[in-house]
Amino acid sequence: MDRIKVKQVEGALDQSSEQVVTGSKAFAAPQHFPGEGVCMSLYGGYIYWCQNQGLLDEPGNTRIRATEGMIQIEFYDGREWIAR
Repeated sequence: MDRIKVKQVEGALDQSSEQVVTGSKAFAAPQHFPGEGVCMSLYGGYIYWCQNQGLLDEPGNTRIRATEGMIQIEFYDGREWIAR
């Protein structure tokens, strides 16, 4: 695959060849991935499914994380995160 000299180019993702990405990336703010009726957000070790982008602590939202070898699922009831 040819190298692209710029950091980001719209539509430049190569989906036809195998790619390997190494290293890690740290984000200073939540990263949002809007979808059909729900937004998935990554923040603080959790994956959130939110009704409204940017509102992580909103009643009805769900989040998961892996901790001590287990998957932890929680939902927000308007006051606190409750384990399922």
